[in-house]
Amino acid sequence: MMKPVMLLFAALGAAAPAMADGGWQPLFNGRDLSGWEQVGPGKFVLEDGVLKSTGGMGMLWFTPRKIGNSTIRVVYKTAGKEANSGVFIRVPEKPTEPWMPVNRGYEVQIDDAVDDNHVTGVLYSLTKAMARAGKPGEWNEMEITLDGPRTVVVVNGTKVTDYTEGQPVPPKVQTWEPDRGPRPAEGYIGLQNHSDKDVVYFKEISVRPLALSAGPSAASSAVGRLDEERTEAMVKGDLAALDRLLGDDLSYVHSSTKVDTKASFIENLRSGASKYKAFQREEANTRLFGDSAVNTGVATVSVENQGQAPATFKIRYTNVWVRRGGKWQMVAWQATRLPAP
Repeated sequence: MMKPVMLLFAALGAAAPAMADGGWQPLFNGRDLSGWEQVGPGKFVLEDGVLKSTGGMGMLWFTPRKIGNSTIRVVYKTAGKEANSGVFIRVPEKPTEPWMPVNRGYEVQIDDAVDDNHVTGVLYSLTKAMARAGKPGEWNEMEITLDGPRTVVVVNGTKVTDYTEGQPVPPKVQTWEPDRGPRPAEGYIGLQNHSDKDVVYFKEISVRPLALSAGPSAASSAVGRLDEERTEAMVKGDLAALDRLLGDDLSYVHSSTKVDTKASFIENLRSGASKYKAFQREEANTRLFGDSAVNTGVATVSVENQGQAPATFKIRYTNVWVRRGGKWQMVAWQATRLPAP
């Protein structure tokens, strides 16, 4: 009987390259451009097993299939801080000219000399960088995770973008910026060659399906990270992040026994009726049950209510997360205040 991994790649086509360690499947073999085609001006040339961009504006795209629900790993190096390139994702159809991927897919930007909406790791002009993690002139590792409607970009181990379809984006300002609108869950991918002065090298393009990379332990870790992101958003007053992380059917039971809905909880933060000053975990554990996860732990909380002096106390908490439409959201919270030592 074929193993599940082999069945997966058999479904992708008999010509799929062999998988490397960790379940990564190389899409570029380091020897030639098998499986890749150029569209638009310019090209990529092969130098010592590395792709080098020349001229433009064009795109080298991977022809065998569309890619979705996967992590794409790209190892690249720019010739300098102002070198411009990008990795295209979610391109809905086989491209016949280079502007269709710009306007109907997403470009994960490579350029370290521009503002936070156009810098390395963002969805070009659509998202704002959470960090500036590119290293000009050095080899960089970019991982792009396509998880249903969600796109997460990590550069050199630092998360730069976390975007889910339907979240607000800035208006289009320049003619060369992409058209706004939804993108598909899967699509073709490609590498941009921007111009003769924008030289960028690529030595690895690999993909790993989420079925391989997101097993129970990985999913548990992901929920734990999301819960940390939630409490950071509470302390920072990041209401947009809370709106994304909390389910519309949330039941939030405070240690005081007060019960909030998602709407009332966010409104209390917006109005200043409640202000979280700190949330420090001392214990944390996540257990996965299919598309549900239970997160338990102990934390010290500092909160200001109705303008009174902040109260600091320790709680034992339980919260529940569910995965719906490819994304995790918290739907229940219960906290119990622990006796002071």
